[in-house]
Amino acid sequence: MSDAAPGLRERKRLATRLAIQQAALRIAAEDGLAAVTVDEISRRADVSPRTFFNYFPSKEQAILGDDPTLPDDDALAGFIAGGPSGDLLQDLGDLLVHSTQALIDERGLIAERQEVLRANPELFSRRMASMKEFQHEIEVAVTRRLEATVPDPDARRRQARLASIVALGTLRHAWWEWSEQGGDVHLVDELERSFADLGALVSRSLV
Repeated sequence: MSDAAPGLRERKRLATRLAIQQAALRIAAEDGLAAVTVDEISRRADVSPRTFFNYFPSKEQAILGDDPTLPDDDALAGFIAGGPSGDLLQDLGDLLVHSTQALIDERGLIAERQEVLRANPELFSRRMASMKEFQHEIEVAVTRRLEATVPDPDARRRQARLASIVALGTLRHAWWEWSEQGGDVHLVDELERSFADLGALVSRSLV
């Protein structure tokens, strides 16, 4: 489940990050990508350019938001070692939940971001490239986990790739379900629900 509410400093940081993304997306949507500059984003978000670069390395990244990535900590090490439950899909879901908690996004940005990406194929291609890199990260992690139980390298490669594709599909499902809901549902909660649904479907298929 989602973590407890963040403290004041963290809320301010999240609000600033959100304001920068909103400004970048609205400039792109209203005036076109060429009109998006760090100075104009900073002016609309009421921050300094220096503050902008504390949050994003470029104007393009402010439009795209955070790239997904696996955590580089004990959670990843535990997954590779075969934990926490021993069930690959369930543990992969837990790992993605841990990863998703670090992503900063809001429902209100989704429609605007999709509109900007549709109008700017070069940005869409960049987003697809980041998702491909994320899939590769997942594939590598699963491959390392399977080394202890799947001795055949080709079988291990095939299974790891399949698991990475299934994981991204489940993440997209959670994202769609979350974006269509109102209220206070957290993306992390929706991701947990999607992986639970996947587990239920797999269990039925094996009966």
